[in-house]
Amino acid sequence: MSLLTEQTPTVILDFRLPPEFRAPLDGDNETIVSVKVFNSQSPINIKDWHRASIFDAGWKFDFPHHYSDVGVRYQVNVQILHNQLPLLIEQDYFVIVNSTPHRQVVHLSPIGFLYIETQEPDPVLPEEAVTIILHEAEAAEVELVRIKHDEQSAAAFYLKYDPDSVIPGKRYALTGIENRYHQRLLITPELVELSPASPNTTSRSFRALMRWLENPLRLFTDSAAKIR
Repeated sequence: MSLLTEQTPTVILDFRLPPEFRAPLDGDNETIVSVKVFNSQSPINIKDWHRASIFDAGWKFDFPHHYSDVGVRYQVNVQILHNQLPLLIEQDYFVIVNSTPHRQVVHLSPIGFLYIETQEPDPVLPEEAVTIILHEAEAAEVELVRIKHDEQSAAAFYLKYDPDSVIPGKRYALTGIENRYHQRLLITPELVELSPASPNTTSRSFRALMRWLENPLRLFTDSAAKIR
């Protein structure tokens, strides 16, 4: 792995959020992005970025790519905080760069919306569709959401769930089934915490966050038609 001697190229990420997301206008807001090289045994820090604001629809973010002769896997972590409470589901995103210029769209998941991607199923009739289930990781019978999509819209979309129905710190899983042949589909992410658990966040603070989500600035919509 050799360092580039000329001008260092950059990787550009296009961070996107659901159309229903609205950044809070009051309080203490912060956006944090960290990027590390994930190829080595000891991750190499590439960039730490802080901004005392929150973006609504999304924004473009860049970081330097120092290597020219090998594919590099970057680990990207994004946090959006309002009054020190997280508004995003805790996830790490992985970006593989084999050459530059490199541009990539990264869909972020606010609490209440989980962006998922599925293995592309074989074409089926709309009424046969694909069933996607969000459930407890250790108890598949405990379901939070069960929806059906045709094979095209099931490829990637935001799955809406009720934040009040999840247990902070508990891991949940996604299962996808092609209804025609009852075959399992590969879904990303496989496991995820839908609500963060923090020893510094009391139940009172969590309830305050839930009240803020409901009124007057809402992150989510009750319209099922807006799920994509």
